[in-house]
Amino acid sequence: MRLLFLGTAAAEGYPAMFCECPNCQQARSLGGKDLRLRSCLLVNDDLLLDAGPDLAAAALTHGARLSRLQILLFTHAHEDHFYLHNLTWRAAENRKTPLSLLRVYGPPHVIDKASAKLGKEIDTMALELRAVLPYRSWQQGPYRLDSYPAHHGPTSYGSLVYSISNGRCSFLYATDTGPWPEEVWQAMAGKRFDAVVLDETMGPKLDPEHDHHDFESFPETFHRFDRDGLLNPGALFIAHHISHTNPPHEELVERFACEGISVAYDGMQIDL
Repeated sequence: MRLLFLGTAAAEGYPAMFCECPNCQQARSLGGKDLRLRSCLLVNDDLLLDAGPDLAAAALTHGARLSRLQILLFTHAHEDHFYLHNLTWRAAENRKTPLSLLRVYGPPHVIDKASAKLGKEIDTMALELRAVLPYRSWQQGPYRLDSYPAHHGPTSYGSLVYSISNGRCSFLYATDTGPWPEEVWQAMAGKRFDAVVLDETMGPKLDPEHDHHDFESFPETFHRFDRDGLLNPGALFIAHHISHTNPPHEELVERFACEGISVAYDGMQIDL
């Protein structure tokens, strides 16, 4: 599987639009890997994880051909991950290219919002909406998909993380989540991941609500994956969903290098 990171920032982007803090000023000065759009991941050409407001810009920048999508997995309804105007451009009057059916999955409240917003025009967009609950497994095309609850806001809100396998390799995409309760670890028991893409939003700003990971909880979660035998030999563990409370990219890379942890950046491509 090929993973292409179309965006790696938290909700405000990095640098944040209206911020002149030292981190944001340094990012503007350095450019390159320090410029981050909102988080989004493309798998091969046919599976997309989240679709936020930067999707069009990211696709143009990194040469992603979104007309080939067949699966879209939404993690939750925060607008930096769930920007429905993206899907309206699939309507027949906005394209000349025939599209195959795009199956859109997400927590029930996400699918309800999508259905209400897109309304009767959904048929012209070649979409099929399917609600997903936590702890579900299903096959779609070449992929085995599993859903787990994220620790992100009230339990009733319904945020998900997903594992994706093609039968030869598998990875976990876990953005917008803090440390999990024990029941989630028990549900993942027996899994073996070739890559884990994990929320590292807060950096040195410790999160008392544990809705995101920070410099304290992120390595603890990494060690739990390792200790529980959830990582295949040589597996990649990748920090993702980076807010501007984190230091610039190279400082973040240096901080995690001793643990063998990688740091995602926009345009990063991984072949599993």
